[in-house]
Amino acid sequence: MKYLIRSTKYLIYFALVFCILVAIICVVMKHPISQFTSLFAAGSIWRILLLFVGVSALYPLLGYRKQHIALDGPFSDYRQIIIKAMEDAEYKLDSEDDKQMVFRHTKCYIRASRMWEDSITFYKDEENVLVDGPFRDSTRLIGAIYYNYRMNNPKENE
Repeated sequence: MKYLIRSTKYLIYFALVFCILVAIICVVMKHPISQFTSLFAAGSIWRILLLFVGVSALYPLLGYRKQHIALDGPFSDYRQIIIKAMEDAEYKLDSEDDKQMVFRHTKCYIRASRMWEDSITFYKDEENVLVDGPFRDSTRLIGAIYYNYRMNNPKENE
């Protein structure tokens, strides 16, 4: 269901951007907006619509992923490191319970540009943590969490 909602949001987003661009072109070219279809070749509107549907259907598959963090110790050792890494990346803790922690971006324009699909969720477990969110952000933050954990808990060379 989450996938369908994300796809629909991006379809609306792409259609809105397309309409704004067409309106700007009509104003600049002094072309009546009511006849915007004459700006395109015959039958190309359906191809453009099909392109928007295809891209909005694929984008959530490529842009959002679930990834794992393998824990070296209990989750309680990682909790403060996760919160610190998220705060450094301008995320704030939105909600937390025994099974998950949900973070949201603090900047409204970032949230709007991501269609309010900016949440990063940490599903807690004893041996690993599942991270669900935007692929680029969650990958970068997982690296920061690993780095901060290693800096706080150095292992002695053998």
